[in-house]
Amino acid sequence: MIQTNRKEIDELLVLLRCALTEQPLPPCDGIDFDRLLTLAKRQQVYTMILPVLEAGGVLDEAQHQAWNNYRLSELTKMVTMDAERRAICAELDKENIAYMFLKGLEIRAYYPLESMRQMSDNDILYDESRRDDLIKLMKKRGYYIGASGGISDDFYKKPYCTFEFHRTLFNPKEAFCPDFNPWQHAVAYAPDSAQRVISREDNYLYALGHTYKHYACVDGCGIRFICDLYLLTHSDDVLDWEYINRELERFGIADFNRTALTLSAAVFEDGELTEDAKALLDFMFEGGVFGAHKVDMQAEIAHYGSKTGYLWHRLFPSKADMCAEYRALRQKPYLLWYYYLYRLIDKYRHNRKYMQRDLDALRKTNKKHEDK
Repeated sequence: MIQTNRKEIDELLVLLRCALTEQPLPPCDGIDFDRLLTLAKRQQVYTMILPVLEAGGVLDEAQHQAWNNYRLSELTKMVTMDAERRAICAELDKENIAYMFLKGLEIRAYYPLESMRQMSDNDILYDESRRDDLIKLMKKRGYYIGASGGISDDFYKKPYCTFEFHRTLFNPKEAFCPDFNPWQHAVAYAPDSAQRVISREDNYLYALGHTYKHYACVDGCGIRFICDLYLLTHSDDVLDWEYINRELERFGIADFNRTALTLSAAVFEDGELTEDAKALLDFMFEGGVFGAHKVDMQAEIAHYGSKTGYLWHRLFPSKADMCAEYRALRQKPYLLWYYYLYRLIDKYRHNRKYMQRDLDALRKTNKKHEDK
């Protein structure tokens, strides 16, 4: 088994292996279940490993209640999101807006139990030409548009419904942006549905490419990706590896794929942990499932030259980004400062918690990024 310099990481990796290979829990004396739960929450894998702990009978009543409370909260969220997604998809079908499930919505079917694969949001690719219709549909359902200046339109509805509708999969403004079009290999979900199903090969390519983007752009990525990768490569799917490997070479991430597969084998099959795989594993535990927000912010501060420059950009995005988020500005650019004020008030009303998180992270970044 893998040995790192952190006991709770080693314990978590053992539990993940048991969960996905359906092996019994080995003897595990001395586990600090509070610290393990903190780590599992950070990586969003507590619903994955709790069944293993329950089967092993190693949690006392208070510990089990603490773990189970998080699982019940996650299940409540999942049921609500599933019902909301079905309703939204029915409307997309009715309006004939083409759409395709991505990431966890597809990959969760590979898990022993779908509830094991936690998801913070729903990622869906859709026909960008129908953007106005989608926004109208989501607003009618009570959703707030949180962000739309990048490659997706992000919709939120309290208490925890989040939908990221992607117009495209990779951002031309970022260092990693492969030419990738999953529509060309997708098939219809049903004769009377606007849904398209991503091919299994393109599903693999996107899972890997999306993770590499976070890794290469220093956003970070969690250990859950290695769980996904293991299941994708150990399913009953017959994959066209010639096509996958050719595309990986074209994307420039064939080496990253080999490193990820090596790490997967080390975690789940007692394979050798190479230096590259160890570096990837360390990176995955640096910042949790979404990566190290502080590290990401430091890169942004460096890009804009100072904390002041970063903060100014966050408060007053470029005119192009504002036009992407508020389409009325395309016809009425003279309203730009009105929409800056509207945006600040709107974000404060709906995203106050995340604004405070960013401000706290900004205060804690390294002194070397502060104004000279």
